[in-house]
Amino acid sequence: MLFKGGSKEKIERILELFQERELKPNTAIFMENMPSEALYIIKSGTVRISMMAGEGEEMGLLLLGPGEFFGELALIQEANRLVTARAEKAVELLLITRKDFQTLTELEPRIAARALTIIAKLLAMRIRTCQERLKQQIAS
Repeated sequence: MLFKGGSKEKIERILELFQERELKPNTAIFMENMPSEALYIIKSGTVRISMMAGEGEEMGLLLLGPGEFFGELALIQEANRLVTARAEKAVELLLITRKDFQTLTELEPRIAARALTIIAKLLAMRIRTCQERLKQQIAS
């Protein structure tokens, strides 16, 4: 879990900062180039992460399931989305906005620091995966 390491009381206080969303299959959560504002955690269902590969052509990158998170760059910087996220199946999400994450850093700095460490590790893994894919494409 992204936000772990606290007492039941602390976890409940953290969860108060989250919003819940339920989406039907094939519903866009966010689109590439939209402003980013929140990180999402999947409670149930699956989410497909993709990006535009050409004119009207979408390239699937990841399929994420319960317990996984996406949209993490929104907590780090104000920028447009690099990818599209779409509910593959019906999905239940928890989301935390950049503003609410800042509140978390003030209320529970240790938990927020752990969450940022987990995010950094995930980003590093995704960069390595993309690098390997690129190497394979160049070699082909």
